[in-house]
Amino acid sequence: MTTPFNLETHVQFLKSVGPARARSLDRLGITTVGDLLTHYPRRYFDRSATVPIGRARPGTEVTVLGEVLTSGDRRTRTGGSLLTVSLGDDSGVLFCIWFNQKYLKNQFRPGRKVMASGLVQRHQGRLQLAHPDFEILDDPSDMAGAEGAPAGLHTGRLVPVYGLTAGVGQHWLRALVHQSLEKLADQTPEILPPEIARRRALPSRAQALRDIHFPADQRALHEARRRLVYEELFTVQLLMALRREHDHRQAGLKLEKPGDLTRRLVESLPFPLTRAQRRVSADILTDLRSGRAMHRLLQGDVGSGKTLVALIAALFVVEQGYQAVVMAPTEVLALQHGVVMTRLCAPLGITVETLTGSTPAARRRAVLNAAAAGECDLLVGTHAVLESDVRLPKLALAVVDEQHRFGVKQRGKTAATEQGAAHVLVMSATPIPRSLALTLYGDLDLSLIDEMPVGRIPIKTILARDGDEEAMWEECRGEVARGRQVYVIYPVIEETEGQDLKAATVECERMRHEVFPGTRVELLHGRMKSKEKQAVMDAFTSGEAPVLVATTVVEVGVDVPNATAMVIHNPERFGLAQLHQLRGRIGRGKDASRCWLLCDRFLSEETWERVKFFSEHADGFALAEEDLRLRGPGDAWGVRQHGTPGFKLANPVRDAELARECRDDVEALLKSDPALSGPQGKQLREELARAWAAAVPFMAG
Repeated sequence: MTTPFNLETHVQFLKSVGPARARSLDRLGITTVGDLLTHYPRRYFDRSATVPIGRARPGTEVTVLGEVLTSGDRRTRTGGSLLTVSLGDDSGVLFCIWFNQKYLKNQFRPGRKVMASGLVQRHQGRLQLAHPDFEILDDPSDMAGAEGAPAGLHTGRLVPVYGLTAGVGQHWLRALVHQSLEKLADQTPEILPPEIARRRALPSRAQALRDIHFPADQRALHEARRRLVYEELFTVQLLMALRREHDHRQAGLKLEKPGDLTRRLVESLPFPLTRAQRRVSADILTDLRSGRAMHRLLQGDVGSGKTLVALIAALFVVEQGYQAVVMAPTEVLALQHGVVMTRLCAPLGITVETLTGSTPAARRRAVLNAAAAGECDLLVGTHAVLESDVRLPKLALAVVDEQHRFGVKQRGKTAATEQGAAHVLVMSATPIPRSLALTLYGDLDLSLIDEMPVGRIPIKTILARDGDEEAMWEECRGEVARGRQVYVIYPVIEETEGQDLKAATVECERMRHEVFPGTRVELLHGRMKSKEKQAVMDAFTSGEAPVLVATTVVEVGVDVPNATAMVIHNPERFGLAQLHQLRGRIGRGKDASRCWLLCDRFLSEETWERVKFFSEHADGFALAEEDLRLRGPGDAWGVRQHGTPGFKLANPVRDAELARECRDDVEALLKSDPALSGPQGKQLREELARAWAAAVPFMAG
């Protein structure tokens, strides 16, 4: 019996894919035909309209065909590399540059024909393309296995350009996608209900997949993208709506009116709660008294006071004889939460314990025993609090801080309690525009702290280049002389983590001996042991170490009010939201603060504009909108919840109108068929359960 060919077929069953190539495809996240067909093109070469190099103009997107004249790389000031390739044709010369991608050099041997596509920029009097998409047109290794491709697949049309990895070339991958589409024909299962597809004038899924890979023209490409974006948005929002409905049906512990503890905590604070904090606290307390399980997302910009709101909620359940847990994504943040909450709770007679992966065995046993006996009122920790030996028999509230860093399964596990469904409050300091929040977190009620504590002084952000560095360090030394503290941030990028970590270490030594001689300078990075991290943070928090050289391990939640200065090396290597989190580590006290962005000399115009945008904006939501526009939700923050559909094409900010249409359609569908039990609803439910059981496990039943 012949095995049917469908989206679940393993790619190794395709012609020209052997075990080695299957392993290469796996590095791209491609194991099935369905994975292959949703590995969408990054862009397209318009090979029906290439431009002579001499006609390329700054500010325009072009595709050029030229011959490699020269190729060379050199070190940059910050220890990276700059690869420069010159392409020429009869009309002129154009330069292509890549930062930190020297491995590409061997592909650009003089004499080779190359097609490159990108935005033309003028830099130091010459025209260049920064990080262009390119294709080597006469690379025999790229053609291997593509001999079955039809004529015209690689030229004379809109040609797809895919993300690649070692062992996978453009020609071969195009041929593989074409082969899969031909074998599938029109057997691609539909997800959207036919009535919705007709009303929204969307092409079939099979047609959309053909046209997203091999469009006949720009109109066909536009319609294909619209259909597939709509499908992504529809799927996510339908799953969120189903999960929201399921969660709302869950009974929760019904608590009474606020008592003495919450009042005493608020009265003990040296400052009043903001109106926003009071409003959000009221939302949460209403949920806790409603009789249904709370599932609420609390958003607030950096330093807006979310943690205090979470503590008020925790005390509300503790004073009624229950337990609460607060989960943070890093040990540094968990330990800090533990210290702060212990300080605030001790005068109230509340027992706070902290548990992380590196808690010593004897201490861990003591904490576990106290938790199981109900003697621990509030447990603070990392994902270690989710381990099977952690028992909280009276758990009534689970708070998940920086929730997008945890998977859905982890988040759901915090709601498991021996008494039934606990209340869940998830928090995020990553500003998420409402259009994205309604799409990604449609299963949660939303609360927003949109007001900063009284007396906060805006942080001054300064762009700096080589010539400004000495003056910058002089100002930082002045802050230290006045008894204040300084962060020096160095980037760690995944692909070159070892090299960058070494650079941070070297930078720390330079700070100790050249920039801040006679001052205690400490280093903090993610590879240090927990005890070392805590010792460094204790020294910085107490003021014993005035200068901290750190990687992004300090990005979230670290609170040192005495820190008034920050220097961020290579800000172009961070996303805007990440820069905003880092900058939020200063400006938390009564003194004015400054943040310097020390930029590489060789930034493209686009990158420079992005960093400049950050320096001019302090509002996290404005920065989040821009980050989404530039990079998309997944790339920008990783806010996609693991175990739910992500976005490969959709961008809820750019596609806000389609997202609104999807919300309307989902609402109408569930109004007419709430349980998805009708003929079309049942088919849709089965497809969702098959594909996304991890996101909505209750559907599998």
